[in-house]
Amino acid sequence: MNAQNKLQAFQVNSAEGRAYWGMGILWIMLATAEDTDGQYSCIEELLPHGPAAPPHIHEAADETFYMIEGEATFFVEDQPIKAIAGSFVSIPRGTKHAFQIDSETARLLNTYVPAGFEYTIIATTVPAEERTLPPASLPFPDREQANQVLEQVTQQYPAAKTKFLQGFAS
Repeated sequence: MNAQNKLQAFQVNSAEGRAYWGMGILWIMLATAEDTDGQYSCIEELLPHGPAAPPHIHEAADETFYMIEGEATFFVEDQPIKAIAGSFVSIPRGTKHAFQIDSETARLLNTYVPAGFEYTIIATTVPAEERTLPPASLPFPDREQANQVLEQVTQQYPAAKTKFLQGFAS
């Protein structure tokens, strides 16, 4: 990156970040590829109790989680890792993982290095009307449609390439 393209400092808080509802989750975009020249993304998430992400592999991005509130169990290569508020979990690219929320709700920061996967989330969700969990009546995206969106996003952001696996470790 040359001096002309130097990244600029920026600030956003969870009350200002673009917020979306989908898959039972409130997603707040704190940093996207647009903000970071594709270097990383950071998303604040509010999640309900239960399965949060089925087994999957990010083929070209490292993913991290920082637990702000609540408790979760991450399954990394099927090995459980308990996480409580203050825990940091790092998932290297190419690693099979899934997670579930063990508390009533959880709030966490989720990052991807490099950025790109956040556009899959944006493309399969709707703008949030409030900074709360989405209404139960909000439908989950159609799996075929979600796969098509993922394919489109990975054309622009190769780091978004994700392989979803069957089942859920528990």
